[in-house]
Amino acid sequence: MSKFAKQFAIIERLKSLVRRTPGFRRKAEHNQISEDVARKIQKNSYEQSHRKEKDSFTPTYKTIAEQLQVEDDQIFRAAVFNLANIGANNKKYASEIINILEKSLENEVRTNEQAQYVKERVEFIKKSKH
Repeated sequence: MSKFAKQFAIIERLKSLVRRTPGFRRKAEHNQISEDVARKIQKNSYEQSHRKEKDSFTPTYKTIAEQLQVEDDQIFRAAVFNLANIGANNKKYASEIINILEKSLENEVRTNEQAQYVKERVEFIKKSKH
């Protein structure tokens, strides 16, 4: 996640905490909130931090796989490289990553060099599985 994405994620989390706090109103003077509202925000934050984690999540490789659709050669090669490294290091996702990379070869926009690079990285994943 990029630096800016992390910053915006924190801001969005704070906004959601404030939105979920009932009775949030700003005072007219100096745009300050009351102590009661501040306590409610802190209480909501504490409760959310102790809640059970989400049951499902999207693996990172699926967001990287979207970059395979880009026509820019450098982005495409970086996506292939990162997917191959994930597949080589995480056996659980290796077969699905191989399928994704092989499907990317069906794209008619790919050059021979790009197709060869994908084949090399697929072989790299297969060798590391054993």
